Amino acid sequence: MIVRWPFCLTALLTIAAPWLSAQTKVQPDTGQATGVHQTLTVSTTARSYAVGKIDVAERVAPFSWQLTSPRFALNLAGEPVQLHSPAEQLRAWTPLVARADLLLRAGDTLSVYGRTGSSPVMLDTLAIRAISAVNTSVLDLSSQSLGVPARVGVRGIFSFPVGEVVLGVAAALEREARPVGLGATYWQGTTAHGSATINALLSERQLAIGFNLSYSNADSLGGRNQFAGGGSAGVRADFSGGIDEASRWWFVSNAFYSRPFNNVRNDQPTRLIPSGAFVGLSGSLFTQTGAATWSPSVTVLHESSGAEVSVLQGTQRARTSLSASAWSLASSLSVDIPFAKIFTLTPEVGAVSGAVSSSVQQSTGRVIGRRGRSAGVGSTDAFRDPIRGRWAGLGLSARF
Repeated sequence: MIVRWPFCLTALLTIAAPWLSAQTKVQPDTGQATGVHQTLTVSTTARSYAVGKIDVAERVAPFSWQLTSPRFALNLAGEPVQLHSPAEQLRAWTPLVARADLLLRAGDTLSVYGRTGSSPVMLDTLAIRAISAVNTSVLDLSSQSLGVPARVGVRGIFSFPVGEVVLGVAAALEREARPVGLGATYWQGTTAHGSATINALLSERQLAIGFNLSYSNADSLGGRNQFAGGGSAGVRADFSGGIDEASRWWFVSNAFYSRPFNNVRNDQPTRLIPSGAFVGLSGSLFTQTGAATWSPSVTVLHESSGAEVSVLQGTQRARTSLSASAWSLASSLSVDIPFAKIFTLTPEVGAVSGAVSSSVQQSTGRVIGRRGRSAGVGSTDAFRDPIRGRWAGLGLSARF
């Protein structure tokens, strides 16, 4: 059924497209789309990562479909995944995601969105070991989206011009179905999001600074929930524009910082290290050679975290503390090659390097350990492993 949904929706909205176009008239300088267009994209990507002596390979075949009109847009995306690790060879589906956007006016949008649960929704012991083998936030793995239930949500985005800048505010509310089963899952229950963004033009270049806050309410499901609990707060900045006067080169840069709070269950077996503060920098260049658009990019990511377990044994307290971090430097090159008027072919290659480290210390009392992170009484056990990897992909999109 999941495979058929995109084609059913495409057929339905292709029939409805002339009606959508007739119902909305686009006025000049409104920022709205002109006409009704559809974009269908299919691609395939092979990733290979190694953390220390552990090698993991992932193959994905994402697809997406988008319909845009002056006041209405629909998006649909999904992705089959094959994960090969020392623990298991896993064949799965990430959630099928859909979103409908209604443009009230330029800068104001109401959205309704949702997703199916992943397949599988519940993770058994072998699946947990396969996913956790190299699972950190500094590596791009689609299998990190496995083990999640269905979700529905609503979101509103509103813009307010204030002098020379535009202030944007957004709020969203999401609800996930409570998982039923005995395996591990990543369940956030009810989540509220809020954000504010300041947009400004600086010498024909665009700067956006945003602040976001989210909080989720979900219990531990008796220890099966892989969600760390609590929420996160963050800030991000985006800067883009032309480099030379002839606009032969363009750049897009981004910086972000996110920090969780009340995440009392952040050390989960589906992760190589606990979830924690996350910071990143990225930059991309764009230039054209004939009809082709070249885009080299560089991304630097860093995650740091800590966790502590404390147990009272009679009058003596046993405490285990864990500190961990990971970083990566990734570079890639992609090129968009248009042909036959409606098609674009996009090959991409990339490589990543970095390191992950963890230190666990047992203070007093009996040993309290976690798989792969045990320590003797009063001792410290630490590791530092290099990260290396590469990927290659090929995408094909059609716009009509």
